Amino acid sequence: MLPALAQALEDPRPMTDAEQRLACFEMFNTFWQETSDRGIPFDTIGTMSISAALFALVAAHGQETTAEFVRDLVDIIRSGEFNLPTATH
Repeated sequence: MLPALAQALEDPRPMTDAEQRLACFEMFNTFWQETSDRGIPFDTIGTMSISAALFALVAAHGQETTAEFVRDLVDIIRSGEFNLPTATH
């Protein structure tokens, strides 16, 4: 079992925001890998993940707040925050 998820299940206290994010990150990475292992391309997984997130954000926060969030993401993406480090040999 994933470390953060295992801790969350064993610990009766409510998780902190950071613990929730770590557990979610681990579960999402596991989902991503299992889906990829079934032959679904990363582009499809990514597009569907973004779509699902946007539906949930609109439902929870409304169209305007979600649109502002997405608008802010443009600069964050362009700044390189989501770039993975490239391996050097």
